[in-house]
Amino acid sequence: MSDRAETNQEKRIRWEGCLEAEIDRAEDPIILITFRSGWNSAARPVLARGIDKCEYVVKGQQAGRQIVNEQVVARLGMAIGAPVGEPCIVEISEELIAEDSRFSYLTPGTAHATLYIPQCSSEREAVNYTNQPENRERFALLILLYGWLYPNDYQFIYKNARPNLVYSVDHGHFFPGGPEWKQHNLLEAASAEIDQRLVLACKLKLEDIKRQLQVLDAVSEETIIQAVAAVPREWGLTIDERVTLVEYIVKRRQDLLALL
Repeated sequence: MSDRAETNQEKRIRWEGCLEAEIDRAEDPIILITFRSGWNSAARPVLARGIDKCEYVVKGQQAGRQIVNEQVVARLGMAIGAPVGEPCIVEISEELIAEDSRFSYLTPGTAHATLYIPQCSSEREAVNYTNQPENRERFALLILLYGWLYPNDYQFIYKNARPNLVYSVDHGHFFPGGPEWKQHNLLEAASAEIDQRLVLACKLKLEDIKRQLQVLDAVSEETIIQAVAAVPREWGLTIDERVTLVEYIVKRRQDLLALL
């Protein structure tokens, strides 16, 4: 057997095959049965109850590529143990939309969702509660996630009661180009690096973040492919775009691991 290194084109062909196989194995979406309320932010998310009796924050297909970014970033955040909303795919029926005119803007079909985190701030906030020891590792993991995938905004929510745990739940504007990203935005992106401004704002040291790089080292290529494949076909992400997104995520993982 040859020890020749795999070329980039060979990697892309292999990733395409793996992505197609993972997309075909997609789990059935969770059916939504009730809308609770909504928010007036750009993606116009809604609070909804699923057939599984859990409550979710849902963003529909009318939000465009924001929900692609949301789904991928949340899954990769979960993979490194960062405090993000737990993601899934849900199904919105035409009948459910018709029951309440407040939500007529939603698109029937599959949608992005994260498990609702109760008793948190209702509005997005800047870096806060860094004096709480329980947030030290949580902020370190979020800084790692942000440096890995590239945010275009920095906003967090916090538990209302002490120790005011931090969460990151709004990732629609991640990746170069944000919700309007094209393949060239990813291919031409600079190398990943730890955001030292955010490190300082969180009152951490660079060493605190580097200690968390072991969790990134444990993220396999398979996990990255699964995160990108989780995006349903009907959201309009082409297979070629998925391959480029995998390439971007794999490369930036390597960029950060080079800091070890």
